[in-house]
Amino acid sequence: MRYEDLKYLEVPLPEAIAKEKWGGFFENARSRIAAYLDDETTDYALRCRLELELGILQNLQERYTLCPEEALLIMQEKIPVMTAEELEKLRMEDKADWIYINGQVRYLDSFAATLCKAYPEVWSRTEAGDTSDYTLIEDYIHGCEDNLERTAHIHIRHEVEIAPRALREGETIRVHIPIPRERAGITNFKMLRTSHTPSFISDSKAAQPTIYFEEIAAKGQVFSVEYELDYTTAYHKLETRSEADMPQEASTACEEAFSSENLMEEAPHIRFTPHLVTLCEKLIGGEVNPLRKARAIYNYVTTKMDYRFVRDYASIENLSEYCALNRKGDCGIHSLLFITLCRIAGIPAQWESGLEASPTYVGEHDWARFFIQDLGWLYADPAGGVLAYVRKSYDRWNFFFGNVDPYRIPINDRFQHDFYPKKQHWRIDPYDNQCGEMEYEDSGVYGDDLIYRHIPIDIYLK
Repeated sequence: MRYEDLKYLEVPLPEAIAKEKWGGFFENARSRIAAYLDDETTDYALRCRLELELGILQNLQERYTLCPEEALLIMQEKIPVMTAEELEKLRMEDKADWIYINGQVRYLDSFAATLCKAYPEVWSRTEAGDTSDYTLIEDYIHGCEDNLERTAHIHIRHEVEIAPRALREGETIRVHIPIPRERAGITNFKMLRTSHTPSFISDSKAAQPTIYFEEIAAKGQVFSVEYELDYTTAYHKLETRSEADMPQEASTACEEAFSSENLMEEAPHIRFTPHLVTLCEKLIGGEVNPLRKARAIYNYVTTKMDYRFVRDYASIENLSEYCALNRKGDCGIHSLLFITLCRIAGIPAQWESGLEASPTYVGEHDWARFFIQDLGWLYADPAGGVLAYVRKSYDRWNFFFGNVDPYRIPINDRFQHDFYPKKQHWRIDPYDNQCGEMEYEDSGVYGDDLIYRHIPIDIYLK
């Protein structure tokens, strides 16, 4: 499989294979796929699609492992009085993620974390309650003034290593660790130290920049990079702008912003499907003002979608349409739906992902940028909006249309982009890179065999 063959995920599965897949009869599905692959008349596109499907089936099998009894025990650790009937109700409402395995219900391994993060009716019954802490961002928002720039200093260390059970001492190991570059609001970037001498470091033009190591695998080996930077963002209080302050119908005067790469389809996940085109038309109606179009799209994504810890992106055929059809997703999926609908509406939109930081925690996050003539590039954080809206934190909900906070480390500015040097084997995440990737000569390092850490060292608002 080649990286560029990911686009063939848009090819439908043959019906017989799809039936086996969604009944959870994976061995039957694999047998049917093998028959197609053994048939020399099978065309290249379908062959690629079926090879991708083999990976999807494996992922589903690895992630959906909990029978109803096991799932109930997990929930009863959080809510002792929860009943099997209550869990079944959450499943039927599609709040607890599940599929069939051999005709039997099996829950996603992260279903409980979703329930306790996304649904007040669940977290309100737990002893801990709502454990999400938005104090840092709330304090920042309440201190914001329109058009004021603020800068955060961020100093972290990123580590990756191979789990002992997967270690193959003496073999060559290749390592990609994501790194920011001095662009998109980042200044004063300094690479402070690395665990090993890098074989290659991406420049500022790389869409998904990494630092690349090639070493001999050894016991106790940890690959790391430590860096610091300043990240600056400007606050735009868009909800209070008057009609006179708002831009009028966009033109193509801003050639770079309106270039095809910011408006085009990108198979398989940014596609102008009939469903999404019709949805976009309904959302914007006869509106011609691009800022109000973008706001209508943002409102839809943030008020109609649920937040969800999802299975691996590589197991979902079209992430943006998945979000719209199922009304659920995580930060990347929400962002892709926002980007796709913006592009359908003629609004340039881009992907951005990296890390969100605090003095005690650094984690992965995805968000979006969109372009409005006379205002320039603005940010949107749809998942941040979803989680704010469900908590009735309307100041935060409004903030994430047009803005992000400076406690971020932007790394990737394109979705679905290959590394350099190219990874020889399939990536853990073929679309995004915030955690890192490792591989031996003959295979990649996947799942829990790759251990990564983002360690905050010094993070503060300047």
